[in-house]
Amino acid sequence: MVKADLVTRAMEAARVEGPVARKAVGALLESLSGALQRGDRVVLRRFGVLQAAPRRTGMARDPRTGEPVAVPPGRVVRFRPAPGLRGITGER
Repeated sequence: MVKADLVTRAMEAARVEGPVARKAVGALLESLSGALQRGDRVVLRRFGVLQAAPRRTGMARDPRTGEPVAVPPGRVVRFRPAPGLRGITGER
């Protein structure tokens, strides 16, 4: 599913015009992005929890050359599904 699919579903579910749905979906995604960039924990009941977490320094391999590559520290987004979604995602 891509953003356009979300907009279409929002149009159908809320019975609104395309521009209104596009604006609503865009605002939601901007709010989520902003919260994660600030380090906030995003809890969406019956869906799951999104949270930015630190990523440690490590080593990986370049798949083309096989040479080791240093992976710098950073932040990644982690998702923990709500109990109702755990069977769908394969998590326990």
